[in-house]
Amino acid sequence: MRESPAASELSTSTPRRAAGARERRRRAEALRSHREDERAQHMASAGKVTYLRAQLRLAARLTARLAATNDVDEMVTLVVEELHGTFAFYLAAIQRLDSDGVLRLVAGSGALAEVMTEFLLVEQSLEDGINGRVARSGVSALVPDTQDDPDYIVRDPQTDPRSELSVPIIVDGSVWGVLNLEAPEPHAFGEADAVLVEAIASTLGSSLHRAVLVADLERTFTTTLTALMSTVEAKDAYTASHEQQVAELAERVAVRLGCAPPLARDVHHAALLHDVGKVAVPSEILLKPGPLNDEEWGAMRGHAAVGGELVARIDAFAHLAPAVRASHERWDGGGYPDGLAGGDIPLAARIIAACDTYEAITTDRPYREARTASQARKELRRVAGTQLDALVVEALLEELSSQ
Repeated sequence: MRESPAASELSTSTPRRAAGARERRRRAEALRSHREDERAQHMASAGKVTYLRAQLRLAARLTARLAATNDVDEMVTLVVEELHGTFAFYLAAIQRLDSDGVLRLVAGSGALAEVMTEFLLVEQSLEDGINGRVARSGVSALVPDTQDDPDYIVRDPQTDPRSELSVPIIVDGSVWGVLNLEAPEPHAFGEADAVLVEAIASTLGSSLHRAVLVADLERTFTTTLTALMSTVEAKDAYTASHEQQVAELAERVAVRLGCAPPLARDVHHAALLHDVGKVAVPSEILLKPGPLNDEEWGAMRGHAAVGGELVARIDAFAHLAPAVRASHERWDGGGYPDGLAGGDIPLAARIIAACDTYEAITTDRPYREARTASQARKELRRVAGTQLDALVVEALLEELSSQ
């Protein structure tokens, strides 16, 4: 077991905050519920080999599940729920260390977690408690008996946990927070538990770091998108503002159709770019107040292919090129530039086409005034199955009705 720094070296004496009568009753109920939990009874009576197998399966499962998401809230919830779901801990919790020096509960599972959230015991000073000590020092704490640890914050001696295992979560070299397990019996955790929880905390820290890097990459991605669209805006302010509306609506429709979050974000980005090829269309055509003649319409139709080619040349956006190119195709094959029909049109392009149609109808154009949302819905129903994918139109109408 690693030695923890002496409390006197790290903080002043910890204040003792006693629980009120109502909280004590709820804590007693939680403790009774925990002890009656069949999973807790099973793990308490399990042999060493069975327990070790459960630990290894848990570690493998968490590694795979954490690798599949970049959402921080989902990550921390996964960890505590998997830990509690496997071992039925009295408390499995994660506290995040915020810039104001406060540890805040961001995920918790177990009977005691319910009491903590009920009585708003969700914040803790960095200077207080065992978790504060771990966050300050970056060193794990394996506490066989909390009654012997001067840093432990007592609330109710009758129901307080007697064992605690607290491990720092390190992200990019700094303490991000603390992963904490607690049990009502003394000596409930051993070195094997500490090794497992430290490994889980390490995996979580790496996953959190990846999420930060992905968020940074997406910000860069969005900045580049904005720069591209500003080029279009310089020629046609309507198009640039219209694209943002189409993109936000298209992402919501993609989610409603069951697309995973990464694909829904791709739909959003492709929608932002779907008219970028208009940079190649002369301004006098883009801004013409009346109908286009055949020659002008030919030049306008060319923008979809140009946009697809421009996007394909940018490595970070290349995977969006097929959707950008096909965003003006029609379900019946009468669109452009390639005359694709039905399922041959990428789903993202079908979603963009429907949302683009709705926003175009309800927005003022150089050659006509906007029509009402009711008129736009009627038009969408009319062209469903010919111009637009009927399933996409149905999802779009549902999304519009939910607003």
